[in-house]
Amino acid sequence: MKCKDLKVVNLNITEDNYEYKALFRLCTEEKCMDIDLSQISESKILKEIKDTFELEDEQDEIKDIIMEKVMKASKIESRTTEGKDCCKNKADEKTERDIDALSTS
Repeated sequence: MKCKDLKVVNLNITEDNYEYKALFRLCTEEKCMDIDLSQISESKILKEIKDTFELEDEQDEIKDIIMEKVMKASKIESRTTEGKDCCKNKADEKTERDIDALSTS
């Protein structure tokens, strides 16, 4: 099997005081493996990935391909919510409706 055929799913990126952590799952139709991105450079983890999925690729290639897949998945998973609806509440919505009703009459 080729590493490019693996899927990165359940990507969870968290940040605490500028310390980022990324957990994800590598999957095929038959097998899955949970990975911590901070350990992806360890040869032991890369060997485990290679052995688990019976990959033909070299360990360095596996790391690069997985990193690309994680970056691609992070773009898909991310949502821009900064400041969105931060200060709205039900009273504000009612006030807006009342103002709209007055302006149309």
